[in-house]
Amino acid sequence: MAHLSEETLTLLALGETLDPQHLEHVDACTDCAAELASLQRVVRAGRAEAPALTAPGPAVWAAIHTELGLSDAVVADPLADSRDDVPDAGVRRGTEDVGGEPAAGPPTDDGAGRGGATVVDLASRRNRPRRGVPYPLAAAAAAAALLVGGVSVWGAQRLGLEPEPTVLASAELEPLADYTARGSAEVDERPDGTRRLVVRTDPADVDGFKEVWLLAPDAQRMVSLGVMAGDEAVFVLPENLDVGEFPVVDVSNEPIDGDPTHSGDSIVRGVLEA
Repeated sequence: MAHLSEETLTLLALGETLDPQHLEHVDACTDCAAELASLQRVVRAGRAEAPALTAPGPAVWAAIHTELGLSDAVVADPLADSRDDVPDAGVRRGTEDVGGEPAAGPPTDDGAGRGGATVVDLASRRNRPRRGVPYPLAAAAAAAALLVGGVSVWGAQRLGLEPEPTVLASAELEPLADYTARGSAEVDERPDGTRRLVVRTDPADVDGFKEVWLLAPDAQRMVSLGVMAGDEAVFVLPENLDVGEFPVVDVSNEPIDGDPTHSGDSIVRGVLEA
């Protein structure tokens, strides 16, 4: 028996096809019925009304305000009014809310309107090529996961919930030649063991672009870390790079001439010290 395509099953799950032959096939084929039931659960979850969310407490905005260094003009919690209007209700978790009352949700269905689970012949399913979730639904789920993950990481960093990096060494960057800009540099280690060089400088007029280097004390050996766009840049240091061997931080003015070597025109320079 030929099985229904993924596209057809997806349309059935969405309720967008009423071809009698397709419905008859699902009634007679346990494999397609199981696939359809799985897709219907995804559709129901996507269409289900999201539970009401309560506004965060005033401590959250206070932490954001402090972390970002905002002015006193916006010190007031912008969600204070909306928080007063939200009823003191529990947040749903699973099929019950915090108060223990059953949460409203779609009834259990096996795709055939009988309720309960569908018994599937596992041997026949092992012999059948695996379908997987259709690409549009899988893509939507992946996008949602990325969005939630990105917001969580951003929030943790901004609110100080993620541990601060450990500063391993720092340097004051002094101007060279005819430049007046000053700056600073520090090597920090993140909780995952990654080392970063953070460089900051005053604005400086350059003919080409700014490039950041780590130099040996004799300035005869050097490692380029990359272009510095703007007045602040962060570079991830290679694991095998010994900062003690290259402790001098140098920011150079590089002409756009295709030559990868140091121009000899340094804007600021300083020595990293632990």
